[in-house]
Amino acid sequence: MPEPVEPPTFTSDLKETHVEVDGLHTFAGAVDAEVDQNFKPHADRLASSYAKGVPFGAVSRSGDVHAAKLKYHDCLVGVTEQLTAYVNASKILTTAVREIAKRYSDADALSEAAAKEVSNALGGAIRAAQAEQAAADAAAQARQRGRMRAE
Repeated sequence: MPEPVEPPTFTSDLKETHVEVDGLHTFAGAVDAEVDQNFKPHADRLASSYAKGVPFGAVSRSGDVHAAKLKYHDCLVGVTEQLTAYVNASKILTTAVREIAKRYSDADALSEAAAKEVSNALGGAIRAAQAEQAAADAAAQARQRGRMRAE
């Protein structure tokens, strides 16, 4: 009788991954509902309010008030961009979760799926969300540099 083959040592600490497809759909639905029904309406109202501009100092000749207005404007634009980035990042996450659920929902796919696929899907979603955030941050920094040059 042949000796049993030992698994390679680099896999000895690997854990089995159990995916509950229904739980993934529930999670994605809950995140979408929270964003669409709660967060986004408030964010839209704030963005609409912020789009009206700076509500003070229109007739002031003070340089300090003017500087405060510019900073306040930058903050309004930055907050609006961050709110938008949050909504977009949430959608990226739920899309990735639904893709993972789709891959795991088929019994054949379930037997062939690996933790690496889940990691790749979530990693892609994280990278996309980080890119969205980086774009919002870069826009805020560009505005700030523009303000500094103008002063």
